[in-house]
Amino acid sequence: MFKHILVPLDGSLRAEQALPVAARIACATRSSLILLETINPMDEMGLSTLPHDHSLLEMENTYLQQVAHSPALAGLEVTTRACIGLPTEQILLAVENSHVDLIVMCSHGRTGLKRWTMGSVAQKISRISPVPVLVLQEEDQLLQQLCSHEAEPVRMVVALDGSALSEKALEPAAYLCAALSMPARGILQLTYVMHLPSSFEYGQEDSVSRALQKATPQAQNYLQAVQQRLQKGEISSLHLDITITLTHDLDVASKLLRIAERGEKQDGHNRCQLIALTTHGRSGLQRWITGSVTERMLSKATISLLVVEPSPDEKGR
Repeated sequence: MFKHILVPLDGSLRAEQALPVAARIACATRSSLILLETINPMDEMGLSTLPHDHSLLEMENTYLQQVAHSPALAGLEVTTRACIGLPTEQILLAVENSHVDLIVMCSHGRTGLKRWTMGSVAQKISRISPVPVLVLQEEDQLLQQLCSHEAEPVRMVVALDGSALSEKALEPAAYLCAALSMPARGILQLTYVMHLPSSFEYGQEDSVSRALQKATPQAQNYLQAVQQRLQKGEISSLHLDITITLTHDLDVASKLLRIAERGEKQDGHNRCQLIALTTHGRSGLQRWITGSVTERMLSKATISLLVVEPSPDEKGR
């Protein structure tokens, strides 16, 4: 599924932590890597710095060539590009021009002269990118596991809300989970958090309980249907273990984080290294607004996120 992987860099060691993760994916999927560094033409005061920026392009190209020839990327097809422009615009332009199908970037970089705030750019890109974005949190379990070079499976929570839009995260999540787990067998944990209405907080427990009793079998059947479809469908060749988790909570985002941090059995074992979700789903009875949950996850998650933006046609259906 992944053929061209884009890694935005800002010259910081923190941003470079995305490289071993991108390299692992590229090696497993025989993809090429594109390293992009953008020089922001405006300084922190909003003033143009173009005369100085052009003199920095040679330095940035030298830096990118050093990264491209580093041991971490040995044996991979790597291209580099240094450019002047607004980071978000240049990343999206590179996605279009280079036929990128995955972006791998860190949640934070550094600011300063000719640098840009990686965190804010990562959040913007995750909201609007036409291709999946893997946002890596600083020193999270995924980075630690991959740096240990041990053949351990990656466990990934895939957040579903019962809608077709939320299911758009399934295919990229499956391929990513398999690539990061190789040669071990990756694990997809299909997770549906039924949203408790605010009335639960105001003494209407009985009515909410009755609603849950009615909605739970339907949600359970939905998860089982998705599980069976994945096990028998195209991604069956990936040989993933697929489990399901159904629960409910007033705060969907916090619940998803707790599930990932504590593992499938909620006992601290078998923690998940990734959460995959879309930027859009649907709302309504027993549904949660996927977009708002994604926004909160991007701002508070300590676990790496795979964020998938459905196409405009899909969102309009």
